[in-house]
Amino acid sequence: MPAHSSAPADLITEQLPCLRRYARALTGSAISGDAYVRMVLETLVQDGVDILGPDADRGTLFRLFHRIYAGGHLELGDEGPVPETMGPGALLRTLPCERREALLLTAVEGFTAGETAWILGLPLDEVEHQIKLARQAFRDGLRSGVLMLEDDMTIRLPQAGNMPSHAHASVHHAGGWGASLQ
Repeated sequence: MPAHSSAPADLITEQLPCLRRYARALTGSAISGDAYVRMVLETLVQDGVDILGPDADRGTLFRLFHRIYAGGHLELGDEGPVPETMGPGALLRTLPCERREALLLTAVEGFTAGETAWILGLPLDEVEHQIKLARQAFRDGLRSGVLMLEDDMTIRLPQAGNMPSHAHASVHHAGGWGASLQ
């Protein structure tokens, strides 16, 4: 049995929660996301962690995920209907796949546009364009006046004209998704 460095194993252990978060957000469900992550792990067991290369980093692991994800989409029947209110999860599912991937890799996982282009195997200008379109879709969704934060928790945002001036500032500068979309 070939000797393996602990670096790739440490990388996998450290990044597994991030990869699961990303896969679940990308696919829209825990079942589908975890199935893809399982396929990544099975590939690493079968082919050896050395397939990541000697200079493996988290981008390398995400790139392997995308090679597997692009190889075929699983049909697990675990996706529910898109609700009438467009929360972040529902809105993500309405975005075309490349747009969803680019947005999640940059806004959630913290990769640069250049790193995201390498992970996805796309030209940088295409990734930047997809990110711009995805952010615009989220801004438009927020302007619609209804945002679903959790499964059963819906808030209706006041119309801009009815909102006190201090509320505009706090919404505009809020952290999380909104800050990433500016």
